[in-house]
Amino acid sequence: MRSIVKRLLASSLVVAGAVVVVPATARAAAAGSDGPGGSVTVGASDGGTSGGAPGAPGAPGAPNGGAEDGGAGQSPWLCTYTMLTLNDEAGFAPGGPTPGSWYSVTCTNQSTGASTTETEWIPDTTTAETPAVDPYSVARQAERSLRLPPPSLEFNPSALSVVNLATWLWIDGGIWHPFSVTASVGSVSATAVATPISVIWAMGDDGATTCDGPGTPYNPEQPSDEQSTSCDYTYLTSSEGQPSTDGNPNDDAYDVVATIDWSVSWSVQGAAGGGELPPLTTSSARLVRVEQVESVNTALPNAFGQSVIEGGA
Repeated sequence: MRSIVKRLLASSLVVAGAVVVVPATARAAAAGSDGPGGSVTVGASDGGTSGGAPGAPGAPGAPNGGAEDGGAGQSPWLCTYTMLTLNDEAGFAPGGPTPGSWYSVTCTNQSTGASTTETEWIPDTTTAETPAVDPYSVARQAERSLRLPPPSLEFNPSALSVVNLATWLWIDGGIWHPFSVTASVGSVSATAVATPISVIWAMGDDGATTCDGPGTPYNPEQPSDEQSTSCDYTYLTSSEGQPSTDGNPNDDAYDVVATIDWSVSWSVQGAAGGGELPPLTTSSARLVRVEQVESVNTALPNAFGQSVIEGGA
């Protein structure tokens, strides 16, 4: 229904060409919408341990899990609201609290120059100082501004894995903490917090394993029998016949993908609300060679006539 209304509104605007620019006091998010409204300021942190990189608001429909801001500083989306007067006269159904009007909202990223346009319903500003701000819309704006790190894949054995030998798996534990962004529209500020939950390892051989944390790094300076991990995977077949980056069959490898699942919650100041937001994911990939190692054991007599097992690979 929303898309149909937008097409009708756009069509009427082309025919009539009657538009009125809304004054600055009307710049706020439309009720029931999750797009950006008004002049939105956004700042990011890494959950309080140290100052995180500032985020940049995502445009309407921008993918979750990050936004390009074209620089290290804050980059708010500034929006212009244009009243579609003919659509009101044509009798299209209201899209929110009345009295109000349909508006064409164009938001421009002040850093990159990217812009998007959507049609929104905004309550009449003559009966109130500013239109109502939907706190969930502000929270979604904050979530779209999160810049979550992708995992760095680590293995032991590091050079290649061996069939029927457990391979240790882990990612950089330094990213295993909450990340947060706060977005503000008028007097309403909403904070989205993303927390890592688990890592799903797709091992390239149609097998997968899920680990509840980042995994335990293997310490080559410590005896193996004094170390343990809860995040590992055992290959049952070699990577022979898999694609290789250089065409050399000796470099055939499995394409391993690690995906972090992030849960996202939100809280708000200046309005009522809070709860859960749609989850996010970040992923990275790395090639892993897996070889089949054959062992041959031979019994040899020693000086005392006892059998000694000599192994070879």
